[in-house]
Amino acid sequence: MRALVATVERLRGLRPEYPDSYAPRIGVPAEPGWTSLADLPPHVAEWCERARQQDNPAGLASVAATAVGGTLVHAVLGRVTAALVLERRAWHVGAHSLAVHRETELLAVRDPTLLVLPGDPAAGHPGAEVLPDLPTLLHRVAADAVTTLRPLLEAVRAATRYGLVPLWNSAADAVRGAAHYAPLYAGADRDGARAVGAALVEALAAQGARLRARDGHERLRWGTETYTVPVRAACCLYYKTEPEVERPSDAYCMTCPFLCTPDRRERFGAFVDGLAAELTAGAP
Repeated sequence: MRALVATVERLRGLRPEYPDSYAPRIGVPAEPGWTSLADLPPHVAEWCERARQQDNPAGLASVAATAVGGTLVHAVLGRVTAALVLERRAWHVGAHSLAVHRETELLAVRDPTLLVLPGDPAAGHPGAEVLPDLPTLLHRVAADAVTTLRPLLEAVRAATRYGLVPLWNSAADAVRGAAHYAPLYAGADRDGARAVGAALVEALAAQGARLRARDGHERLRWGTETYTVPVRAACCLYYKTEPEVERPSDAYCMTCPFLCTPDRRERFGAFVDGLAAELTAGAP
């Protein structure tokens, strides 16, 4: 467990103001509201109905589908991708190992075993399972993730009639998003992280994920550097939950396919400048 604790603590530090963005809890807390992903499919329709009634002014089934689907794919793939791209480590993402909290959307990992590579400092220690190489690790995570997500996304589809392809595309988007932003928060190798994320998306497709778009991105110049910014395969529809704004682009997320390149560059530049200011303020 010690190795997993160290990884979780690093993930909690990526966004100190939102420590659970990438980090799971180790062990399922005792308070009510937690559900194992293995037991969740019969309850997905209830989650979708609640999403039609909350933060969804028009009561759109499509908005409910993207909200619930987004929560599920981030729980299964978004957080573990951050561990993979930063440390080449992963926890088990099988349905029986993961639990989510219905109100907070937090993730808990029941199995503290950490999947590592041969050169990892934790290799050979109790609580670590060593896999021979990175492709094997990625395909292991992808196979378990597809098995875990398939009944969940099919339940979202049954409850909302939203398409399975865009739901699976959101899984690839979760991987790409974490692979692009986690190294920015960590000050780590961006190109290496993006390559790991791309390989994980390919592994998901090889394991049967119904992906239409696998590598949406834009290359943007800001200051003296060029950044690769992920662009979602399809809009997450979050803008439909917000009040009307003066400029339509202000309602779109930074990764939205509806956002034009100049607005994306301006917004991403402000994000990068904000990160630099935080690092400067936190420097000794």
